[in-house]
Amino acid sequence: MNIWIDLGHIPQYNFYKQFILTLVQQGHRVFVTMLGRGRLPQIVEHEIGGTPNVSTEVIGHHKMTKWSAIVDVNILRIPKLWFWAIGKHLDIAFSNHHQTGMVAHLLGIPSYAFGDDPQTSIYWFYVHCTTQSHMLIYDDVCHVTDQKDYVLRCTKEWAYLNPRTFLPNVVALDKYNVLPKQYIFLREVSVGTVNYASQAPQAILAVKDLIADTGLKVLFSLEEKHRRNEYPADWILLQEPIEDIHSLMYYSAGLVSSGDSMAREAALLGIPAYYLGTRHSMPANLAASKVANLHNEVTMPFEQWISMVCDSQKSVEDRVKEQQTLRDKIDHEFIDINAYMLSLVDNVAAKQNK
Repeated sequence: MNIWIDLGHIPQYNFYKQFILTLVQQGHRVFVTMLGRGRLPQIVEHEIGGTPNVSTEVIGHHKMTKWSAIVDVNILRIPKLWFWAIGKHLDIAFSNHHQTGMVAHLLGIPSYAFGDDPQTSIYWFYVHCTTQSHMLIYDDVCHVTDQKDYVLRCTKEWAYLNPRTFLPNVVALDKYNVLPKQYIFLREVSVGTVNYASQAPQAILAVKDLIADTGLKVLFSLEEKHRRNEYPADWILLQEPIEDIHSLMYYSAGLVSSGDSMAREAALLGIPAYYLGTRHSMPANLAASKVANLHNEVTMPFEQWISMVCDSQKSVEDRVKEQQTLRDKIDHEFIDINAYMLSLVDNVAAKQNK
């Protein structure tokens, strides 16, 4: 089959990567289109660009302004995708946005969308432009009522963090001279984007003394590198792209982030995670809090959380055992989202063979 997967930004690539590789292994041809946004094209080309039976192409560009998001991405990109798709003999399409569904509808092929934000202003288009849409929010906390939208019992991060896909590598720690469960991972994001517009800047800076008092080493991911001197000098600053970042997160004693994406990832990796931001009611964050150790200012004071993480009575062995138990619990409660997407491909193939 000829399978089309359209990517809008890096998290969507992370979500579909294992799915793409499995499709190729099964003998399918995969067409990957992507929006020219940030480092997405470079990452995709570097990681899967040379894979047999995978074709990649950049369609449209995001200039990282609100105007560009409306005009370049949500309007002008649709006819560009249409002209690209003509003659490709596509059988099925996957994406995390509505543009692909609109083009697939014009082509007369089934399309499936996967998201985690039913509160978005373009939710209606997201749902009704596809054959079937899905919300990866574990539980229907937002009371999704549209019959064309399924709530699946998982989050999008599980596609690449589940135990069958992600295997941690302790060797990744050697570069930073740290030991498992004896350091904290920190992530400070910029608040200069729409998602973080209402959030105070430098949330980690406000609690740096509490973190420093733990005596644990710190691996520090800082988006605004020019502010490095405002943080403790002994914190180990990570330089992007960070090699095997999820292994560095997996082996930490805990993670603190002012952005919600990495906080969710950490929680699903089975480690204590604290989100210092303000998007407490976002469905994906609520889902991670339900099944794993994701806390915020509403659920637990930071002072209490950092004291719990640094409990000297808990051995490294105990922490490792707790992490594995939690990962097993999550895997039991979540569906295998990669297997689910493969089942959609199989269903379309079965209909074509009738």
